[in-house]
Amino acid sequence: MKELKKGTISTPLGFKTSALWCGLKKKKPDLALIYSIVRAHSAGVFTQNLVKAAPVELGIRKLKDNYAQAIIINSGNANCCTGKQGLDDALLISRLLSDQLHLPAKDVLMSSTGVIGKYLPREKIIKALPKLVGGLGFNNAHKASRAIMTTDTFNKQIAVEIKIKNRPVTIAAVAKGAGTIAPDMATMLCFVTTDANIGQAALKKALKAAVDASFNCISIDGQMSTNDSVIIMANGLAANAMINENSREFKIFFQALKYVCLELAKMIVKDAEGATKFIEIIVKGAKSKKAANTAAMAIANSILVKTMIAGNNPNWGRIPAALGAAGVDFDADKLELSLGKKVVFKRAIPVLKDRQGLIKSLKKKEINITANLNNGCFEHTVYSSDLTVEYVKVNMAYN
Repeated sequence: MKELKKGTISTPLGFKTSALWCGLKKKKPDLALIYSIVRAHSAGVFTQNLVKAAPVELGIRKLKDNYAQAIIINSGNANCCTGKQGLDDALLISRLLSDQLHLPAKDVLMSSTGVIGKYLPREKIIKALPKLVGGLGFNNAHKASRAIMTTDTFNKQIAVEIKIKNRPVTIAAVAKGAGTIAPDMATMLCFVTTDANIGQAALKKALKAAVDASFNCISIDGQMSTNDSVIIMANGLAANAMINENSREFKIFFQALKYVCLELAKMIVKDAEGATKFIEIIVKGAKSKKAANTAAMAIANSILVKTMIAGNNPNWGRIPAALGAAGVDFDADKLELSLGKKVVFKRAIPVLKDRQGLIKSLKKKEINITANLNNGCFEHTVYSSDLTVEYVKVNMAYN
């Protein structure tokens, strides 16, 4: 696998993008379009929140036939908690866009991100559709990545190339997200494009597993969103031999897709609202995979741990306290804990001797927390950020 340094979502064969400002935000691009020149095998993974935004409900419905060819994305308005009108608005916009693209309406998906509880200013979007379609090209991906941002401070794109039986295949993706980030998934959108020729069952299997190993392994504030969507389109234009489940080629494709998703997930954590630190949390020695995941997320979502890291505070006792409250079966007398490169607790004995050294390591931009429960053979890694006053200020003002 080779990462393409200047790769974008238009790097895979046959994908065009467009973006513009239609008035949903103040003088910033707020409407984007991703388009495959041919119909593509498609799959999606969406939020597990019971309150789902209208475009999420629509996407779940449309992807039942496993195909798509275009995705329109708006920022500045989530089109959530808008009832029947919100769904009607999403249906109307996707239908009018399908007419201009000369596609069946079922092949046009929509995603939205922004403030919840406000009706979508659909007339602004509808008015912009001709210009949006007219602007489709192979060199607009960076503008499209900016158009889907809300509180993000930088755009997030990545592309890699793999070989499938000596044929070059490209996988690329763009994402947005900086706050309301928790597993299943987060206030995040991710759109993956690939020219791989891959079977539908294999595509769905690869996407779900890649999301589980990436976007479901991050937490910024423990808050689950209503609009989370990860959608992949595979148009087959690389003309490689068909990738089917359980083949060697599937493993190559999946590893590349997982890498793409995990790199974007890490970018989201590094761009967390108000964050100053990137935290890697590893839980080892758990009785089950679920237990390892639960324990790691208990640390990641602990406000006391997150503020401890933000303040370079060596009060490491907050970590075992979070673990003990996680509802995971382990013997506290067997717990081993490291913070940074410092072992701080080992089998019921505090062993930290270099307090100033720990404070120094906590001042680094990337922090590692490793907890060994010594209760089994399962391990899980998650990624999180610190919690600062700036996060509070951002979310006090966001509306």
